[in-house]
Amino acid sequence: MVAIWLIREWIPAFTVEGGWVSILTAGGILAILMLFVKPIIKILFIPINFLTLGLVSWFVNVIVIYLLTLVAPNVAISPWQFSGISWQGFIIPRSTIAYLPTLILVTFALTLVTRFLEQITD
Repeated sequence: MVAIWLIREWIPAFTVEGGWVSILTAGGILAILMLFVKPIIKILFIPINFLTLGLVSWFVNVIVIYLLTLVAPNVAISPWQFSGISWQGFIIPRSTIAYLPTLILVTFALTLVTRFLEQITD
C-alpha cells in the first residue's frame, strides 16, 4: 500500500482515484495478484524464461501490474507527458512516453520501492 502511494505521488501517469480506501483496496488486490496469479504466470513463462536465461522474468511483474489496472476500478496508467530536463548544457527534450513504456516504468518503480521497504522491515 505504501509503495502504491509513493509511486502515485512520484509518477503522474500512475493514478489511483480516491483516497486511502482506494489505495488500500488497490494494495489488497495487488497482494492477491502477487500471491495467486504471479506463480501461475511464472509457470507459463518457464520455457521463454529458460531460453532468454532469465531476462524475461521482469515481464511477469509487468503482466501483474497490467492485471491490476484491469481488476482495480480506480487504478489507471496513462501515457506520460515528460516535461524535459536541462542541466549543465545537457538537454532532454519534452516528449510523450507511450502506454507500454510507462507501464514498464511504473512496474520497475513499484518493484524497487517494494524491495526497499522489504529490506527495511526485515
